[in-house]
Amino acid sequence: MKSFRLSRIRPIFAGAAASLLSAFLLFFHAGSALETQRELFFDSLTQWVPAPQSDQIAVIDVDRKSVQQTSAKNWGRSETADLISRLTKARAKAVAVDFIFSTACDPAEQSNVALAQAISGVPVVLGFLIADGGPEHPVPVPPVAVRKPITIPELWFINGAEASCGFLQKASRSAAAAFLVGDEDARIRRVQAFSIIGNDPYPALGLEAARLAEGGRTPILGGQPAWLKLESRLIELDEDGSLRFAASPIAAIEARTVSAGDVLSGNVPDERFKGKTVFIGSSLPNLGGLRSTASMPLEPSVQIHADIANAVLTGFIPERLAQLPLFEAVLALIGGLLVALVATRLRPVTSALLGILAISATIGAAAAIYAGTALLVDAVSISLALVFVLIATSTLQFARVRRAESAARSKFSQYLPQSVVARYIDNPDDDRVAGEERPVTALFTDIEGFSTLSQKLAPRDLVTLLDIYYAEVNGLVAQYGGMVDKVVGDAVHAFFNAPEDLDDHVNKAIDCAEAIRALTEEMRRRPGFIEHQFGRTRIGIETGIAVLGEVGAGGKLDYTAHGDAINLAARLQEANKFLGTAICVGPEASVQSGRNLRSVGMHEIRGFGEMELFTTEA
Repeated sequence: MKSFRLSRIRPIFAGAAASLLSAFLLFFHAGSALETQRELFFDSLTQWVPAPQSDQIAVIDVDRKSVQQTSAKNWGRSETADLISRLTKARAKAVAVDFIFSTACDPAEQSNVALAQAISGVPVVLGFLIADGGPEHPVPVPPVAVRKPITIPELWFINGAEASCGFLQKASRSAAAAFLVGDEDARIRRVQAFSIIGNDPYPALGLEAARLAEGGRTPILGGQPAWLKLESRLIELDEDGSLRFAASPIAAIEARTVSAGDVLSGNVPDERFKGKTVFIGSSLPNLGGLRSTASMPLEPSVQIHADIANAVLTGFIPERLAQLPLFEAVLALIGGLLVALVATRLRPVTSALLGILAISATIGAAAAIYAGTALLVDAVSISLALVFVLIATSTLQFARVRRAESAARSKFSQYLPQSVVARYIDNPDDDRVAGEERPVTALFTDIEGFSTLSQKLAPRDLVTLLDIYYAEVNGLVAQYGGMVDKVVGDAVHAFFNAPEDLDDHVNKAIDCAEAIRALTEEMRRRPGFIEHQFGRTRIGIETGIAVLGEVGAGGKLDYTAHGDAINLAARLQEANKFLGTAICVGPEASVQSGRNLRSVGMHEIRGFGEMELFTTEA
């Protein structure tokens, strides 16, 4: 009884110690050690729970269609001027332009005159980029009030800027920073709220556009760390002065975006822009910046600026409060103690399922908190802490399944099919699988010209191609219910209706052969395959009675099938050479399939005599 009690107490102690250790590591080290994983989780969170969308924002995309509609097939300042003029006519509230007009600054040139006039007709924000040695002070400088005490983040100070031509700046309402700096993985998740050149602070383009959308009042900066007050909204900034935002899903982006070509053609009603803040930019690489976000791998920068404005206007700004790491550590400690208690009371499988449920609940709670408050709770670190506690606590509980695990490992090491392995896991006392007779449809493949290909390619390149080939072909066999018996050189040997029953296995094998032929023909046109003239795949199919079971002795066994149908399928694969076909079906498989297959005539097959052969090809 005493020994029993100790065996019950030790896992509890192990779980409690693991809980304390995980909470300690979570509070003091998770911020740096798991930063990438945490940010990727936050990316997923912002997509699972889409941010609310402001009805005050519209985006005009200078897309490929817009460029093709121009007379010179090139989008220029004249077209931009026409676009802004139409927005003035539509009574847009403000326009944020994600183009930098920093060259060809002749104020007398006709397109420049037209653009300056258009800019002066509506409140326009012109962006600028970071540039050492560029113009020191873009103009006009937007208003901002400072409330002390305030800590100005060092990140805000920049040396210079590349801005639009001076006469265009003077015609605009304000200048704003349009550059975007990604995190370590190059994704854009936040924007530098302000940039300071000399003594002049410039807001981010999306932030300035939101200010104009709100009425253009002077924002207030203050706090330690810095915060921004815009109208009645108090926006907490990260410690480095950055403003997080949630990347809009593709559906939301499409809903707020119209083509510049459609606007110039008069296909978009003025009501679409009336009273709204309109962002102008491009999804073309040569006209606009494409950056990675949580929403898409290459998102136009104009959409990112619109997302920033949307975050400010809706007040839904993802946040990581300073108190959250302590809250997460306490949650990990409490959750870890509960997991440890469960793991010492229940069976391992049940404990594992409850552990998965706890992790799912943690992720679900993080999603609910984000949806309601925009707070970003680090469910990744908490989940890892729970997993650590579960593993540490369950170690002493797994003794009862050691025998089954040992049997499974022994059989896995011999590369048996999955269904055979399952027999040993379910019945660890069973002996080797004895031979059994059953109808089997065999499918054999071969790559045409493989010997020549292997002589031309370096071994590493050849293995790379074959890895792709086998992964996709074997995947199709499994998809159609077959079992890959072995891969020999460039050939795949597969069985249908073995080792488990498979209804209509002959037709399943024929369907699989047609799918393999289509796949491999498409594969031959891929980069890496086409330049090496990767050969076509030949396939042979026959059905009949075969004996299945394990053969071999010592430390290595092989689960395979033996019979005339198996050998004939291999010969039929070779027969495609003189038949000029890709799929050759034997006589018995043709009869059992019930299909109207095309006969390719009577032919002598070595070791089997003369027989009528068939193909699925027209």
